[in-house]
Amino acid sequence: MYVTIRRYEEVQFPEEAAAKVQSEFLPIISKIPGFQEYYAIKTGDAVVTSVSVFKDKPGADESVRAAMQWVEKNLSKHLPNPPQVTRGEAFAHTASVKKQSAT
Repeated sequence: MYVTIRRYEEVQFPEEAAAKVQSEFLPIISKIPGFQEYYAIKTGDAVVTSVSVFKDKPGADESVRAAMQWVEKNLSKHLPNPPQVTRGEAFAHTASVKKQSAT
């Protein structure tokens, strides 16, 4: 599993940017082979962080390219600075397991 974290600072009009991400970018990233999860998080007054999870490195790498192209074309007025990008292979992971009731 590969994870990519992108941190955007000095975000302008974050609500408008969030709406565009929801309606326009999620359909793009979710079609990349190996896609598992995506989160966009407001992490400060003018800071947004995104987390992408992919099954393999090629998918994670493609997500970085797709995000850069999409942001440049569609969100440059909202995200004036390039993101700080952190990515790598996850070496520990857990998730909640829902227990089914015995009825």
